Amino acid sequence: MKRKHSMTAVLFLAGLLAGLLILASSFFGQEGKLETLLKNFVRSGDVTALVTGAEGAANQDLDRSHFFIQLFGGVQRLMGRRAIVDMAEADYTVVKMDDGALTFENLSREPVDVTPHGEALVQLDRALRDQFDLPLLYIQAPQKASNDALPTGVTDYGNGYADSLLSVLAENGVDYLDLRPGMEAAAAQPDAPAFFFRTDHHWTPEGGFAGYQILSRCLDEHYGMEAPALFTDPDSYEKMVYEDYFLGSQGKRVGTLYAGTDDITLWKPKFETSFTYSVPLNAIERTGPFEESLLFPERVAERDYFGGNPYTLYAGGDYNLARMTNHFNPDGPRILLIRDSYSCVLAPFLALNCSEVVTIDLRYFKENVLDYIEWLDPDLVCVMYTASSTRLPELFQFFGAEEKPGFRY
Repeated sequence: MKRKHSMTAVLFLAGLLAGLLILASSFFGQEGKLETLLKNFVRSGDVTALVTGAEGAANQDLDRSHFFIQLFGGVQRLMGRRAIVDMAEADYTVVKMDDGALTFENLSREPVDVTPHGEALVQLDRALRDQFDLPLLYIQAPQKASNDALPTGVTDYGNGYADSLLSVLAENGVDYLDLRPGMEAAAAQPDAPAFFFRTDHHWTPEGGFAGYQILSRCLDEHYGMEAPALFTDPDSYEKMVYEDYFLGSQGKRVGTLYAGTDDITLWKPKFETSFTYSVPLNAIERTGPFEESLLFPERVAERDYFGGNPYTLYAGGDYNLARMTNHFNPDGPRILLIRDSYSCVLAPFLALNCSEVVTIDLRYFKENVLDYIEWLDPDLVCVMYTASSTRLPELFQFFGAEEKPGFRY
């Protein structure tokens, strides 16, 4: 009798697993290997073929559809878990905020002192003024996570780091623009769009555009870099929404069942534009209107939750050095923008205001920035980092580095 019950349990579990795999195969819109095997069994009645082929077919289905990630995330959601701990890489522990959006939090990280990073900016400011008579503007971009939205016991230090950094700049007379208050006010407006993705750590195109609007006003008022009003008017752009198209960096670690997916919008100017975008070390050179040169529509040619990155629709992603040349504004200012990944969205809009925007990402650029100033001949040097990036020392190695640490978000 005991053996009979054991066999019944095994058959039940096998049937349950088969059902889950068939359901998952249907969920992903393709017929799975196990589903095909089961259909063949129904037609042929060949038990031996079913038993010998089941394990291999199941493994192929699981690998193909990331079913383990999906199933794990779905179970965690049903259990109400708000922290999915990554035991191998603590920086990539995923935490669900009060509004259901995801964020990365290292639950064991102690706060760091960012004073040396502020001092590096002060040193850069002094060198630019003394050697090139050039102004420096530090731009503080917002971050997605806020402590009042995190679960009890989870603390994020990003905004505190940013505040500490800005205090060093203020004490030393370095110009800075804090985007956070203006964007908080804009986000509080009725019918304001989401400024951050639900499943990714970046701001949305709408968030990046709001940051660009604030920056554009600052450049006009404090640096005399005036731009036509239609550039900062959201109604001057056609918007194509790719619905449920994006599973972000956080979502990829927990699957679509845990927190869903994101839309992403392609902003296309209604006015005429012409740019050349070149990334020499990556053999990229694209010439054409804004939406074909500075944007990469091929990145949203198909939906690929786990293999694609639609965020790189804007500027193509993170490159060590890139140039955006505006053929319709040859007499405009030239800006050198030292950046992290938040500039992917903002830089193409900023290029509308300029004759040229040159971007440098110090995560990949090992040279001394000062060695390139005379060659680039900018009118303004900007450094823009999101609040959470201010803890990363590699982003403040303005005067060269022999090695860079592995990529961190």
